This record gives sequence, structure tokens and C-alpha cells, in this order.
Amino acid sequence: MSSTPPVLLNTGLQMPLLGLGTYKLVGPEEVYGAVDAALGAGYRSFDSAAVYRNEADLGRALKELLPKHGLTREDVFITSKLGPKDQGKKAMEGALRSLSQLDLGYIDLYLIHWPGTQGLDVADQRNPGHRSQSWATLEELHAQGKLKAIGVSNYTAAHMRELMQSCKVPPAVLQVEFHPKLCQTELRKVCEEYGVCFQAYSSLGKGELVTDPVVLEVAKNCERTTGQVLLRWAVQQGVPVLPKSSNPERIKDNARLFDFTLSDTDMDRLSDQMSSPASSIPPVLLNTGLQMPLLGLGTYKLVVLEDVCRAVDAALGAGYRAFDSAAVYRNEAELGRALKELLPKHGLTREDVFITSKLGSSHQGEKAMEGALQSLSLLDLGYIDLYLIHWPGTEGLHVADQRNPVHRSQSWATLEELHAQGKLKAIGVSNYTAAHMRELMQSCKVPPAVLQAEFHPKFCQTELRKVCEEYGVCFQAYSSLGKGNLVADPVVLEVAKNCERTTGQIRVNSLHLIVLESQPGWQPIPQTVWKSQVYVPSIRPAMLSNSSLILRSCRPYFFAAHKAGGADLDRTLNGAPSVGVPASSAKSSSSLETVEAWDSEFSRSRPVPKKTKAGPKVSTARHAER
Repeated sequence: MSSTPPVLLNTGLQMPLLGLGTYKLVGPEEVYGAVDAALGAGYRSFDSAAVYRNEADLGRALKELLPKHGLTREDVFITSKLGPKDQGKKAMEGALRSLSQLDLGYIDLYLIHWPGTQGLDVADQRNPGHRSQSWATLEELHAQGKLKAIGVSNYTAAHMRELMQSCKVPPAVLQVEFHPKLCQTELRKVCEEYGVCFQAYSSLGKGELVTDPVVLEVAKNCERTTGQVLLRWAVQQGVPVLPKSSNPERIKDNARLFDFTLSDTDMDRLSDQMSSPASSIPPVLLNTGLQMPLLGLGTYKLVVLEDVCRAVDAALGAGYRAFDSAAVYRNEAELGRALKELLPKHGLTREDVFITSKLGSSHQGEKAMEGALQSLSLLDLGYIDLYLIHWPGTEGLHVADQRNPVHRSQSWATLEELHAQGKLKAIGVSNYTAAHMRELMQSCKVPPAVLQAEFHPKFCQTELRKVCEEYGVCFQAYSSLGKGNLVADPVVLEVAKNCERTTGQIRVNSLHLIVLESQPGWQPIPQTVWKSQVYVPSIRPAMLSNSSLILRSCRPYFFAAHKAGGADLDRTLNGAPSVGVPASSAKSSSSLETVEAWDSEFSRSRPVPKKTKAGPKVSTARHAER
């Protein structure tokens, strides 16, 4: 990579234009193999983070492999990041932990990973103070020579201006998502104004752009891969890139960026024709460091392989990157087979999708290991991104049976064990009440990453959302259309008519607003600006394709994820099939005031089912599980 020109930072450091992103590289062997291949291909920059949980593995791999490749510590550029949970007073502890984990003497570039603090709402007035404290800590460690350069990640233009008004040492780098569908025009102008290097991640659009017709045509004309074209599009503008991969061949391919150039015509086509107000939907950062897409396909009642393949094919083509299954859906094997067959067709790999499944109530307690391993075997995808306990009770037991808490504890211990082995990347729960969550938090070693529960304007889950916010647990919604009951509601119909949208689209857009408002420490990069200065992404136009097919074949639902939490749910929820919503673009959306009006109109307690004179109540977990 000697012919590769570096970028000169405002500190005087030179940062390579090409680096290896290590997100989702977990375990010594995987990290070692990727670093070995990268060093051999000419990479001299490596990007990690506290929330990736691989700093120690990266440090050990580099110490072992640098001599093999005739290199020293000074020949490589190491980036890491301060996690959202260490913002503010904990920043020194977090930064020193990164230094210790990497154990390479110093860190070349250290970033504040997120502008907010884990557990706080995005509008919480404590966030600016925490950002200021964190930056002061980084400045101190920079002065000591432990951090050669410091910067930020996922900051908006407003955050950058705020930082520049108070900092003693200006940020050297801003790292954000950047690709032809998210050109970040305003942010790049701000960085140019302040002399800050603009660095890109997710340069391939999370895998979605590699099958775009414009990219395919340009790649064919250049006799290059689509990945190389997208990376070249960025570096030709002087933007450093961080493609992530564990595949040695792909790592080598991604390095072949500097022996060709794109014509001005091709650059313009990629920039102008692909860019649109419908940007890529931002993910949610879980407390494990994993990023979970806001949009996913629910597979409840999808059983036949042909139907599963048809739905997954349409979903991947429409931009879905998350798929939600469960043991009781009895389609894990079909989903796994469909993904293995269809991912290559869409230019994607296993790492590009987020798979959720759930432990059935019949496998609570001592049978939890058997149930979880069965899910892993049926999906046959190597690992599961998110695995949930589907229900707080055990099949066949009365809801008040004292064996249920013991079974929940045993099940969670099993999930923790498989999480430690890397088979379950994140673990969580579904349909838990606030009481169940507090019970779990008192005994768990690994906190749940996600709570999945029913959520819509008539069931706002206020208490449960507060509990999730308190514990830093991502709250994820199912049945967002109120099991279909809200699509004919007069208020929704009126708003839909005003916006020229379907009622399903209106609910999804308002849910996105709720999602982004409630996400602690997270202010996504904009297309639409709302009252609270929270940016709400439009739904991609690409989602129009095959939407009717998806609707007919699988009745999908949008599950939106955010860090806030859900409900005083001391009643058993009736599981029902998620109601499909046509995936489509959303050029116009309802206002924040409208959503507030909905909450006022709809947020009433549900009628409690009348008690019957029948015998003892038995858990309805089996038929209630979605």
C-alpha cells in the first residue's frame, strides 16, 4: 500500500485512506485471521471500539502478526472508541480500559462513539454536559501522549458546532456512515469549515448498494466489483474508508482501490442518480455493541419453504436486513435455508443480516439448552444475532406457579452461557412485565439487550419503557398496527388522507418518530428534521418493489427498536399474527403534534378481560406466543 496516499490530520498525523473495520469480528481466531489477511493485503489501519468487545483480541493479533509481516507498532494506525455507557464522569475509566485492552502503548485515534449517554433520552439536558466531560478527558489523555489524535463518531452538524465552541483541542476526525445514498453534504461542509477529517463507515450501504443497477453498470464498465466501485467513489473524494470483512479474499479485493479511477461521469451518476431523500434507515446500537436494524420482517405464520423463500427474496430486495423467527413459529429451518440460498443472489453475506429467534415456553428451565441448540441447528447460520426467551412462563404451569421464576433463571443462565461461547451474539426477553424485568436485572450476569413487546398508540407501555430506559435495554415493538385494529381508526384515516399515505405507512412513520425520539444517546443523520431536532429517516423508495408480494405472502410487520421501554403488563398478552404493512417510500410524514394528539386520543387502558367462573387459570403461553 506504499502508493496509497494518506490523509494528513490536523494533528500532523498521517492516517491511511484504507482501514479494516472490525465490527462483528469476535473471538481471537476470527480477529487473527482477518488481521493477518489485511496486513498481507497492505492494510495499515484498523478500526475497533469498546462496544465491539474485540480490543484485546485486536491488540494480541497485532503484537503477534506485525513481526511476521516485517512491521512495527509505528507502521500501523489504530482507532478505537469510547462507548456510550462511559460518557461523562466515566470517560477516563472507559478510555484507560481501551488502552489496557489493546495494550499497544498508545492509540493513534480515539473517538467518542456516540453523542449521547446510554440510558438517557436523546433530548435529555445532561447529554451536552456528558459530551463536554468526555471531550475534556480525551484532551487530557491526548496531552499525555496516550491518544495521538482524538475525534468523534455519529455526530450531527449541530454537535460539531457545539464541540468547536468549547474544545481546547479540535477533533481530528468525524466518522459517520457515508455512501452514494447518504452523501452527508451538510456534515462534510462543516468538517471542511473546521479542518476536520471526514471518515466513512458502511461505505457499501450495509450491503444494499452492491446490487444497485447503477453500481452494477459502473462496475461492469470498469471491470471491477461493485464493492471496489463504492469504496473508490469515497476515496476518490479524499474520504478514508473502513470496509469490514473476515473473508481473506474479500479483504484483498477491498484493497484494490488505487490502481483505477472512476470517470467524472461515473462519479456524478453515483452521487446524483442514487442520492435521494430516502436515506438508509439507521440502526439501533444495543448494549452489546451490536447494531440492530430498525426495520425487520416478522415471519409468524410463514411455514412452507416456498412461501418463506418468496418472502425473504422480496424482503432482501426491498432493503430488509433483519428477520424475526421463533421456535414456536416452526420455520427456523426454512428461514435458514432461504437465507443461505438468497443472500448470494442479493450480493450479501451472513454478516449483513440480523437474525432473531426465541426460546419456546416448552423449553423453559432445564430444557433451555436443548431448545437453544435446536434453534441454532435448525437455522444453521453459524450463530444467532439475538435470542430471546419468548414468554416468562413455562408451558403447562399456572401463571402464578412458583416454579416459573426458577425456570426463568435457569433459562437465562443457559442463554448467558451460549452468549459467552459466541453462539448467541445478544440475548433478551419477550413479553416480560416490568416486574419480570426487575427480577431478571437483580440476578443476571449479562443484562438483556432487548425486550420485545406489543406497542402501538392504544398500548403505549409507559411503565415498561421506563424500566427499559432505566436498565439500558432496547425496547422492540411487535403488532405496531394494533393487530390491524388501528388501520381503520378515524384519526389514523384522517392523518393518512392528509399525508396521502396508507394508514399502515402513517403508523410506521409515527413509530419511527417515537423510536428516534426515545433512543438514548442517539441522534441519527438527517433527511427530515422534527420539532425536537431529531432526524427521522424516510423509508427507502426501493421498498416499493415487491411490497405487494411481501404483503400477500407473509403479512410482514415493522418492528422498530429503541431504547426506551414498555409497560405495566401484568396481564397475559394475546399473541396474534402481525399485520402486514406495504413497504414504501414516505416523502411526507405526520407532524410531532399529530403523534402527540394520537397518544392523547389512544393511550387509554385496555379493558381487562372479564373473569370467568372456570377453574384455575393455566398459562396461555403456547398459543399466545407470536
